Amino acid sequence: MRLFDILSVLYEPINELDNHDHLLSYIQPQLNPDGSCPIYKVEGDRYDLRQYANNEEQLKNLVDLLARLNRLVRWIHIQTDVLWFGIYLRHGDKLVKYVYNGEMSKAEFPISEEYLHKSINTRVIMEKQHYYIPDVETHEGPYYRCDAKVKSELCCPIFAANGEVIGIFDSEDHRKNFFDDKIDFIAHKVKKAIEIFLEDHPYITQSTNFEAQIG
Repeated sequence: MRLFDILSVLYEPINELDNHDHLLSYIQPQLNPDGSCPIYKVEGDRYDLRQYANNEEQLKNLVDLLARLNRLVRWIHIQTDVLWFGIYLRHGDKLVKYVYNGEMSKAEFPISEEYLHKSINTRVIMEKQHYYIPDVETHEGPYYRCDAKVKSELCCPIFAANGEVIGIFDSEDHRKNFFDDKIDFIAHKVKKAIEIFLEDHPYITQSTNFEAQIG
């Protein structure tokens, strides 16, 4: 699979007659008292991404971003059969899930020393490197398990042009060693395509939230 093919999924025009407003919010599971995601989930509150758009133009850009990224995560599922794939962006001291394909999951992850040893997502953005766990059952070290069925996980940082990390993407599967033969595609080509796409998307370039991180 070529980088061009992945970029084509992201840059293909969006039909303005289609309604993508359903992507602006999603259900997250009821969380544990400490804010962690339970292994066995029941529906909780609805998380609304509109809070990250402070005017109509930014909301329009957000919808465009979500439509394109959502198309990408579904395309990745078709190409690889991966059971869960999500893209997160950084907002200050937290990671926020923007789009995903798979079972419902936690919307936010703190970016803090405390969560460094609890969450692969937090570890990836703080240490600026990808993590691959081929078999969670034999994994040594901290691991935040929010789905009893997950057997393997690959999580990668998303870099801005200046080297700062502005987000991550996380992928999980119920099969051990699932990503062994997919590292080049997901951790390199998909990662590069997302970084190229985000670098000049107006939701990123016109947002004061990201100026502090990539300006």
